[in-house]
Amino acid sequence: MLPMPVVLAMLAGSPGAAHAQARPYAVDGTHTTVYFGATHFGRSTVRGRFNRIDGRILYDPASGSGSLDVTVDTASVDSGLPPLDGVLRSPQFLDAQGFPYARLRAQRFIVEQGRLVAVEGELSLHGVTHPVRLEAERFSCGEEAVFGIRREACGGDFRLTLSRSAFGMTRFLPDVGDMVTLQIAIEATPAGPAEAPAMPPISPASPASDSQPAR
Repeated sequence: MLPMPVVLAMLAGSPGAAHAQARPYAVDGTHTTVYFGATHFGRSTVRGRFNRIDGRILYDPASGSGSLDVTVDTASVDSGLPPLDGVLRSPQFLDAQGFPYARLRAQRFIVEQGRLVAVEGELSLHGVTHPVRLEAERFSCGEEAVFGIRREACGGDFRLTLSRSAFGMTRFLPDVGDMVTLQIAIEATPAGPAEAPAMPPISPASPASDSQPAR
């Protein structure tokens, strides 16, 4: 499992207070997935997933503040069709050799009426960085039992729609749609400082655009 840091911690009071109460969580790779979908000739949807994700969250359940740093191994793209996977890994799309990781970093958790509704940050993909906003479909923390062993966990489902051309991926437009929908399911469990995953080097990315976050 390649490294990939994950979701939540900061901004609800002073930064110092937020971090003083935030707890570190490590992403559970067996219960974390990133699925993608794009239209094919406007008729159907081509779907796939990434199989190697890692990350770390700082989160304070009491205040709802948090931050995240997550990385995805772009070579782990899996559409279920090996020939298509080869195209997606090639310089025509993800260029997994030149840009082996996509990275999501966020420091703004938006809470409304006691519920996390969105996470805002930036996504670095294919050598380009843009602001993004992940809409939270659900998110919660609590105790759960796994094979009789009780543990604390936080997790949820998030949705993001982005323009692939904005990240420099224009091959097969418009036959393969420009707008790509990401469905992200994540779970994380408490981690001590020693358990923090080491981040892989990230390929140089262009400065974040001043445009509104992708949703």
